Amino acid sequence: MNILNKLKEGHWPIFLLSSMSAMANLFLPIILVRLISPEQMGLYKIFFLYLSMIPFLFLVGGPINSVYYWVGKDKEERMLYIQSCFQLSVLLSIPIILIGLSFGFLFSEYLKMSYEAFIFMIVASFFWVPGGHFGETSIAVGKTARGSIFSTTFEILKVIMFISIAMITKDLETIFKSYTILLFIKFCFTVAWGKKLGYISFNVDWKRVKAVFMYCLPISLAGLLGFFVDKVDLLILSGFLDVDEFAFYSMGCLVIPPLIMLDMSVHKVLIPKISSFYLKNKKQDALEVYNKAISDISFIIVPAIFGLFFFAEPIVELLYTNKYAASATYLRIFSLSYLLYTVPHDAIPRATGKTGWILKIYLITTPISLIGVFLMAKYYGAVAALSIAVALKFLPKIAGLQFSCSIMGWRFRDLFPYKRLAIYFGLSTILTIICLLLKPMFATSLNWFFVCSPAFAIIYLGTLYYNVRGKNE
Repeated sequence: MNILNKLKEGHWPIFLLSSMSAMANLFLPIILVRLISPEQMGLYKIFFLYLSMIPFLFLVGGPINSVYYWVGKDKEERMLYIQSCFQLSVLLSIPIILIGLSFGFLFSEYLKMSYEAFIFMIVASFFWVPGGHFGETSIAVGKTARGSIFSTTFEILKVIMFISIAMITKDLETIFKSYTILLFIKFCFTVAWGKKLGYISFNVDWKRVKAVFMYCLPISLAGLLGFFVDKVDLLILSGFLDVDEFAFYSMGCLVIPPLIMLDMSVHKVLIPKISSFYLKNKKQDALEVYNKAISDISFIIVPAIFGLFFFAEPIVELLYTNKYAASATYLRIFSLSYLLYTVPHDAIPRATGKTGWILKIYLITTPISLIGVFLMAKYYGAVAALSIAVALKFLPKIAGLQFSCSIMGWRFRDLFPYKRLAIYFGLSTILTIICLLLKPMFATSLNWFFVCSPAFAIIYLGTLYYNVRGKNE
């Protein structure tokens, strides 16, 4: 029973339930493409792209995420600050409704969606972040199972609801309307349960609300700029491309949750270790941990990049059917962006408390990305826009490595575990060449993929396993 209680209060509920949500959301578009047209899929992608952007634009996410900081206060103070976090998130969400309703016809025309769909998006944006307050606060105060179950339940309900509606009606506006209603219900549960447990109060303490806002402001701004750098190509091309072409583009930008979660997991271990070594002035030990982090991430990321790049066509056909064959070109280019995850560029600033640098670098790189992608999209098309978007994302990475070296007194050339990286890239290259040579032997690209991709994975993992085992013996 004690072990069960420890698991319930540790990080496992977050990891397991977040994985469940992530995988459900990964398979959702795979099912939807078989139920709705590419044009509808393009509108679906535009709707949720801007739905995710609006809270960033109004800095709404900062207060909710800051509950992890405020729980460090003493018991009397922390609940008052947590309540202020919810109040501030609602206050920052109000302009979403006011501006959205005032300029709805103009914005909906630009986004190529109906006015009704745009209104659903605006209302959903209002409820989206405040509705997550109960789940985030529960996790922050140590009730990780309760908070994770709350969040995951609504994600699973969303997936089931979307698929059911697509199968029965194939009507996008019904999907958008139902999601808005679901977020409203989630908000109501948050208010009811949050008020009962003391997470929410309607007695506004303006002094504490201001304190929360001042703490959140730089983090929220950095998050906003980071979002623009990450999604700049999608945001710009949603205005340049027809909705069906945007569907092909956005589906090619395939986000694989396990790879993202691998990066997040390594960071959560890396940052506290480096922080400890930094305070003890053990910078060589910190460098070894940093090298190991790059090696651990690259061990999976490198072969994944090779697989996504060279197996792009059968992957797209398998996931989205032949209707989305045009997405394969975008997937090849987008796969290179996973190299970004091999470099924990902001781990040192976070571990050493120099987080102001993160905002500073995004203030510099965001306008460069916006201008570069816009010009490429306007004059050269979507392929060029995606290529420059991926390339420009390396700017903060390189700057982060240089800044990390200046903080820790490291040499730039010492940051990377070259021998391990050479093994990962070398073995992946050899296996890829073998797979490509075998391709003419198969009747279809899908048959080639089904045989060669598992063989690639087994040989890669088996070779490295025996290599490590042999060294240990």
